[in-house]
Amino acid sequence: MNLFMKTVNSITAVNKWAAYIIAYVMVGMVFIFAAARTVGSPIVGDIELVQFTMVLMIVFSLAYTEKTDSHVSITLIFDRLPAKVQLVLLLLARVLTLLFCAIVCWVFISKMNYLSTSSLLGIVFYPFRILLVIGFFAWGLEAFRMFLLELARGKKDASLGIENEDNKQLVSGE
Repeated sequence: MNLFMKTVNSITAVNKWAAYIIAYVMVGMVFIFAAARTVGSPIVGDIELVQFTMVLMIVFSLAYTEKTDSHVSITLIFDRLPAKVQLVLLLLARVLTLLFCAIVCWVFISKMNYLSTSSLLGIVFYPFRILLVIGFFAWGLEAFRMFLLELARGKKDASLGIENEDNKQLVSGE
């Protein structure tokens, strides 16, 4: 189990750094494209290239966002629920995330078209689709890791008789 947790942490760290690098590349590209447009020599396909890098940056950051529990959530009602109900809802959310990631990976792999290209520059899509599969797979692994941590914490709290007195969200931490 510990090996699985360390492996998922490593995969998430690689995805995080890939997102950082892609973000810096995207910033550099936007700077170059804006400068070229300012001097009167716009670069053909600039928007298309930025769109590709933006999608990659987002998909590679999903696993790290899951790990740090940084996805947007509105907990107005959730915070008022009993700890056991919160735990069940958290576990259900992790299972649904894992299911979503599995479906996305399956669809991208099963519908892979090696001949499709972008409209303006003719960039082949399949390498980007493979990277999307890697990003969603990492997100699913991280969701499963968080599921296991929350399940273990829920069992630990139940065995100790700890009730979440102030009804704060159960967070696994690192």
